[in-house]
Amino acid sequence: MSSTRPSRAVVQAALAVSVVVGASLVHGGEGEPAPAFPWPAGARAAAALTYDDGMDVHLDHVAPDLDAAGLKGTFFVTGQSESLARRLPEWRALGLRGHELANHALFHPCLVRPPGGGDRTWVRPEYALEGYTVKRIVDEAAVMNTMLLALDGPRPRTFAYNCTDTTAGGESYVDALRPLFLAARIGGERIVEDVRGLDPFRVPSWAFEGASGPQMIAFVQKAVDAGGLAVFQFHGVGGGWIAVSREAHRELLEWLAAHRELVWTGTFRDVMAHVRAEGEGAGDAPAPSARE
Repeated sequence: MSSTRPSRAVVQAALAVSVVVGASLVHGGEGEPAPAFPWPAGARAAAALTYDDGMDVHLDHVAPDLDAAGLKGTFFVTGQSESLARRLPEWRALGLRGHELANHALFHPCLVRPPGGGDRTWVRPEYALEGYTVKRIVDEAAVMNTMLLALDGPRPRTFAYNCTDTTAGGESYVDALRPLFLAARIGGERIVEDVRGLDPFRVPSWAFEGASGPQMIAFVQKAVDAGGLAVFQFHGVGGGWIAVSREAHRELLEWLAAHRELVWTGTFRDVMAHVRAEGEGAGDAPAPSARE
């Protein structure tokens, strides 16, 4: 870390949390408060730090800063990652020391025309989800699982929908993925307030392009207030695309490391395994075995 003293912004954010903790209850029917979701070690909320696309900056910036803070992250790697091809031993070592290597499909297919509007002109025609079938995207995800198996051994996998798109050829492929994965991450730019009602294959996350440290800490504060889950969807850190600065990212890590009793920070796999073990997820199917 660049300094052992937390920045002024981190201290201010910590003081803000002391004001909001305990100020909100999640209410059930007939006006009675529902019991708080049981996060490990009595934490009030959980956070998962996830990083997409398998970039060099994940190895050069993110991994060292996570290790220095004593935190673990989830790296959603695509099969066509140039960094994976050039630095495969480093990616393998990352998984073997407790970080999660997760599935972001073989070729990162996306919709050219997403429902929210606008055209993604950078999507190559052969990787446009409009031209895929459900079977094709599921087959690509299955092959990517085999690649990850070769990297860090048998273990349950999680998935991140490319560009947060969940359809192929106009059809949802969410249910088709359930036999392959423990959980899957979408977008949505919000925390999970109702963990008990969460579909583990539609876990929302927020991509914080250009965000400051205090802005990202405020996202966690919302989860603390609700007793819920904050999932970060990072891409570039100190470089790359859809980036935040390394300094802002470090501020967030410093805050999370200093507030472990308040927020349990785990890999996406660990967090979702806990949610499913508590029996609160919407999916009734058993979690996939480590061989899948």
